[in-house]
Amino acid sequence: MKKPEIAKGKKMAEELKIALDDTYMNVIRFGSGKKTLVVIAGMSLCGLEGQGSAVEAFYTSFSEEYTVYLFDRRKKIPQGLTLTDMSEDVYFCLQQFSVESAVFYGVSQGGMIAMTLAVNHPETVQKLMLCSTASRENPIFCSTLSEWRVWAETKNVVGLNRSFFKLVYSEKMLESVRETLPVLEQQGTAADCERFLCLIDAMSGLNLYDRLEEIRCPVLVIGDENDRVLGVEASKEIAEKLQCERILYREYSHAVYDEAPDIKVRLKEFADR
Repeated sequence: MKKPEIAKGKKMAEELKIALDDTYMNVIRFGSGKKTLVVIAGMSLCGLEGQGSAVEAFYTSFSEEYTVYLFDRRKKIPQGLTLTDMSEDVYFCLQQFSVESAVFYGVSQGGMIAMTLAVNHPETVQKLMLCSTASRENPIFCSTLSEWRVWAETKNVVGLNRSFFKLVYSEKMLESVRETLPVLEQQGTAADCERFLCLIDAMSGLNLYDRLEEIRCPVLVIGDENDRVLGVEASKEIAEKLQCERILYREYSHAVYDEAPDIKVRLKEFADR
């Protein structure tokens, strides 16, 4: 079989494991550009290991002009790990890559981590793009975490996945993958549930709202009116507090970052300015 041809200068996705205490952080790196984009993913039950090619394909529009780093969380999450700790993990890894500053894109919990990093290490963040995230607790957010906590505490993988998919994705998206949902709902282990519970705990008492004005870089906020995880007010109040650019969709849900067909174009337009 003929080997696939790789465009000159193009770097295929790499999955890198950066040592942190007694565990590691999985980082997906791809692209060959001089500019740097740092993506901090949202929380998930199984993490992003082994997803390098899929992630690269999703962000392909950035790969020529940017070197892209996508951060998950540390593999083993100790009880009591905070959003600040997670942001310091990202900062430490960036230092290992000799990345002094970058454009940041934070999704859901990743947005919370990105905002924390922008407050504590402002010199690192050139621009900040936030999607489906929150700066403080609200009733919808607390209800979501309470529901997920029940499933995670009982290590009910199917129940947790079912609730996650129902709240995160739009009905249209779920209908399009209806035949594969029973398989997707089985993915995960009891250990994954314990890790997920630690991710939930890290957001308890979230309150970045009063520090938002410490963010000095240009910010873009993206949300959806039908966000069933956080509620759209979470996005609106960040944009209002920062008096920054905002994009609000109406036909998706929390996972507007996956579902809106034009979102990557809008992200790149903002990043390139």
